[in-house]
Amino acid sequence: MQRVIRLKRYAYALFLIPLVLPPAGLMLGAHYAVPDWGAWLTVLVVFGLVPLLDTCLGRDTANPGPDEERALLADPWYPALTLLAVPAWSALLVWGVWAVSQATLGLAGRVGLLASLATVGGAVAINVGHELIHKTRRAERAAGGWLLASVGYGGFKIEHIRGHHVDVATPRDTSTARLGENVYRFLWRAFTTNPVRAWELERARLSRRNLPWWRNELLLWWGLSLAWAVGFALWLGAPGLVAYLGIGVGAIALLEIVNYLEHYGLIRAPLPNGRYGPVTEHHSWNSPFLLTNLLLFQLQRHSDHHAHAARRYQILRHMAAAPQLPAGYAALVLLALVPPLWRRVMDPRVAAWRAQQGLA
Repeated sequence: MQRVIRLKRYAYALFLIPLVLPPAGLMLGAHYAVPDWGAWLTVLVVFGLVPLLDTCLGRDTANPGPDEERALLADPWYPALTLLAVPAWSALLVWGVWAVSQATLGLAGRVGLLASLATVGGAVAINVGHELIHKTRRAERAAGGWLLASVGYGGFKIEHIRGHHVDVATPRDTSTARLGENVYRFLWRAFTTNPVRAWELERARLSRRNLPWWRNELLLWWGLSLAWAVGFALWLGAPGLVAYLGIGVGAIALLEIVNYLEHYGLIRAPLPNGRYGPVTEHHSWNSPFLLTNLLLFQLQRHSDHHAHAARRYQILRHMAAAPQLPAGYAALVLLALVPPLWRRVMDPRVAAWRAQQGLA
């Protein structure tokens, strides 16, 4: 166990690899005189190579014991890694918007670079932002808000914690995919309702605490996103603004597709009083594939995350009793984009889980 923990301590730094892939792809494309192909390198690695390596490297089901957990929590390396994402992603975003807005790439290359940057935005900016907003330290929560606002999704900080984590696996939750719902319908609901829900939740907080309108936290995060957009527009004109918006929309879409597969078809049992049973590890899909968990700070140990939302990534546990996904997130994102195949793979798993839980 100690050897595994030492290995994973440094392996979490693998999250930096996606950050260097977009510029590396352009360099390789220029070197081999195929710039438009090079722009797609990140997408090819994340959705092609990573699923293959997940299969080859296999699963990680090891959990730290109590003494090991204390040592992991005392080690400053782990929070430092997540905070490193703030300058690293911010630098890539500035470079990426500039690179897309230049005339050196054809249409296919620009689309590829946008898709690559959006992939990194979802995997790094939003994923690490998600890790940070759950923490108790104010600096970490602020860093998480910065990362989310950088892709125009600051409302996630409100809706995710006060909405999704409260209502997960119930009809009230807009971020829980219903059995039989395809990913495109789910994405439409996420894009159109989650920002509104964030606003309603924040307004309710202000009313409950009798606070003035200007204490609305969303004004800060949406204002920061607007500042990013205006800055790019002033610097690079319309191409810069379009590039920034495209990266943000793509990153948000990737996040919401991941949300789709994290809770697809899972429900909490209603109680006689009209409420729902407590959130447990049974209300999120677990995926133990090693490489993707390292790249995503163990996001795939999502069952434990929902059961213990403030638990830091380095001590998240594999939950063997939770419903299990058949592959890592990268492979399942592609599967979800083909609804008939997704339902063929996942609907029997949902049915088996519901039968095990005694749910209709």
